Amino acid sequence: MSFLKKIAKPVYHKAQDNSMGRRSITLAFLLRRLTRRFGSKEKASSYLAKNMHKFYITGSKFNKGTQIKNLFRKIDIHIPKSGFIFFLDEFKHLSEDGHIIDNISIDYSKVLKSSVYEYNEFYFHPKSGRGFARDLSSDFIKNQLDALDGIELLIYRIIKKLRNSNHKDRAKFARYFENMIDKPAEHFEEALQRILFYNQLLWQTGHGLNGLGRLDKILEDCYFDDLNSGFITQEDAYDLIKSFLKTLHTYYWYKSAALMGDTGQVIILGGKYDDEYGEYYFYNDLTYMFIRAIKELQLPDPKVLLRVSSETPRDLIELSLETINTGIGSPLFSNDEVVIDKMIEFGYDKEDANNYVVSACWEPSAVGKGFEQNNINFISYLKPLNEFFDNETEQFLENVNSFGELFNSYKYYLKKDADELIAFLDNIEWNNDPMLSLFIDDCNEKNRDISQGGAKYNHYGITTVGLANTVNSLYAIKKLVFEDKKYSLNELNKIRKNNFKKHKYQDVYNELKSIKPRFGMDDEEILDISNEIIQFLEDCFKDYTNKFGGKIKFGLSAPSYISAGAEINASFDGRKAGEPLSTHISLDTNKDFTEVLRFASKLDYGGAKFNGNIVDLMLSPDFIKNHSDKFIDFIYSSIQLGFFQMQMNVVDSKTLIEAKENPETHPNLIVRVWGFSAYFNDLPEEYQDLLISRALKNEGKLVN
Repeated sequence: MSFLKKIAKPVYHKAQDNSMGRRSITLAFLLRRLTRRFGSKEKASSYLAKNMHKFYITGSKFNKGTQIKNLFRKIDIHIPKSGFIFFLDEFKHLSEDGHIIDNISIDYSKVLKSSVYEYNEFYFHPKSGRGFARDLSSDFIKNQLDALDGIELLIYRIIKKLRNSNHKDRAKFARYFENMIDKPAEHFEEALQRILFYNQLLWQTGHGLNGLGRLDKILEDCYFDDLNSGFITQEDAYDLIKSFLKTLHTYYWYKSAALMGDTGQVIILGGKYDDEYGEYYFYNDLTYMFIRAIKELQLPDPKVLLRVSSETPRDLIELSLETINTGIGSPLFSNDEVVIDKMIEFGYDKEDANNYVVSACWEPSAVGKGFEQNNINFISYLKPLNEFFDNETEQFLENVNSFGELFNSYKYYLKKDADELIAFLDNIEWNNDPMLSLFIDDCNEKNRDISQGGAKYNHYGITTVGLANTVNSLYAIKKLVFEDKKYSLNELNKIRKNNFKKHKYQDVYNELKSIKPRFGMDDEEILDISNEIIQFLEDCFKDYTNKFGGKIKFGLSAPSYISAGAEINASFDGRKAGEPLSTHISLDTNKDFTEVLRFASKLDYGGAKFNGNIVDLMLSPDFIKNHSDKFIDFIYSSIQLGFFQMQMNVVDSKTLIEAKENPETHPNLIVRVWGFSAYFNDLPEEYQDLLISRALKNEGKLVN
């Protein structure tokens, strides 16, 4: 597998150099999507073969704006019999000339307030009025105008299709689309439809992991205007939200990235803000409605993140916990008391930090203002430690006389990996993107595409994995080799390299697995090792700026704990070769989990270390229900302690085991994975096994 991965990237990039190669890559990804849709590769291949006449990729000889216009001229339009209009044509694709920019939330509040004509006004010569000569002096302007023409063309195509359809509210929805041309959204339902339309455009033009932003805040004016005028009731609004969420859930198979459920469709609710009168916590009717809706619908996607603070209403926390307790894994909690300050410390304007959203999983970013690619790559903390012990000679290891010398050698190897990552980042060429540039601040003012540094913020974000395994490994070596002197480095390394297979090594294996304290425990020495590692990694990046002037930020949570673990040999924490790395910031025991929150609150998230730091809790289904008041108090105390973010998996091992052995008995079982939720039956076996293992540990049925 590792060999295939090594050749896959160069083959992929070579194929991108010619139209036939790009076509082949696009077909391969389409086949993967269709396999998810139909449940088998055979059915997907048959469907693809029957519909190859529909397959289309825009010609790369045209500018990107013209390609967008050509794409929107070609895509098939599907109008349902009722409800919102949302469709994706899996056979129509935009040509790519670089890496696609994704993982972004555009500012939908501006989409609701602006029309196509108003966007078009940005690109007219200042001395000319609407309909007169355009300023076509730059490629950027040409691209933007062509993209806008394409959007207008598609809107009129939809209107025509609607008027000839059997949609029960075709006249009303046709008017909603007509208003997109020259008016702001006026009504709550209309605002939801407009968000869906522009969200659809991003998916259709190849962008993935598209966030929805702060919908309770974005929709507030339209909702209260309609409510106060008697145009809708609260019950009407709630029904519309449910319909909106169900519409977003369509094309689940198309939107999912690495795994089914990994769509990046995250809705942000709540949050701190301040003005000239003071500091407040924002929430409204819609905040509650969205959470009630995901609780009722029991869909794994879209997901919800609730920004919390010490001022979050108690009944909102209570509703959130009741929703989490159903097992859907949402909402995730993001602690404004910490996140906002860390963003400002890194260099974000206070206003932008106060209005933050997150990328696909949990990485904080400024909505509608950044090119920020927050999940562009990852670093494994464990890989350089194992490489040190795999590469150095026995003689070298014999001469390592202190833990400090060992730690410095580890840092040398970690620095090498950081330098390799920087080289990778510097070689990325980004896909020209007039569609995103329309909706990202500063691109229009700078007359520069987002792919060329037109955005206000141009940072790269990476994730990191294996910190717990690395800290536990280093502590085990420190304890057993340098303090207790039970083994030499060479002896312990020989046992590790053998993957603990020999019977005589079983005692050592058990000792490594059981050494305390461990990562996640509120222990000063463990915290010191953890913070020293992450501070060193930050130092590796501190002088770096990319070609757009952006910096590197990183977090301690990553989706790669299984894939990265599969490529790493056994480690000194008692992990065997190929086994998964530890999950986020977690401590899978059935003991007092408040300890991991105390530990997490003492990790250093300052500087560049704020790109997603998740405390991941495994809870039994009855726990929250039986301890409701105490658990709410626990959340508030944890907010004040200073955790960064928190997610919960509420499930028991018995149900998971049953679902794996007999999937038909639990077809709708939802679990939390990485930073998203998914149907358990859709997950690869290795993910199912890890969840079962973690649940067993949490229940005290399996020793760490």
